[in-house]
Amino acid sequence: MPRRLAKPTDVPEWRRPFIDMLWRFFIAADRPSTQRVTETIEALDDDQRRGTANRETIRRHLRAESIGSWGTVEVIFLALCKMADIDPHDEEGDEGDRWNPPVAHIEKFHRYWNEAVDQSPMLDLPRTQTERAKQEAKAAERAAQNPWDEVPF
Repeated sequence: MPRRLAKPTDVPEWRRPFIDMLWRFFIAADRPSTQRVTETIEALDDDQRRGTANRETIRRHLRAESIGSWGTVEVIFLALCKMADIDPHDEEGDEGDRWNPPVAHIEKFHRYWNEAVDQSPMLDLPRTQTERAKQEAKAAERAAQNPWDEVPF
């Protein structure tokens, strides 16, 4: 029987948020075996699976021995989300505000991966046209529900 994986404690500071989030979802998935994670990855839809990971790759990521490519860590994360019954696109936390909107799990994980790769905090990226359209649609929806909440100055 393989040894139970334990969360690494000697993780460099720049890699810690990435590993913490990976482990948070690993625990939410009830600490599955690397074989079970591999099987879940193989069962993902083709449009979700932009990469792949075998048991050793998964173990190395959970032990903070590797960062890997985005395609690899994304499928590991998506498999853990599937096993934990979590929508990776669900937004966590409060409603945010116009300067700090809530962020989806997968977006936050991608940010932490970039920070781990670059070994430094990630720069704020300009918002995309898609993000702008989503934000404007949400603002319009809120205004339609309660027009007195947002009074222009």
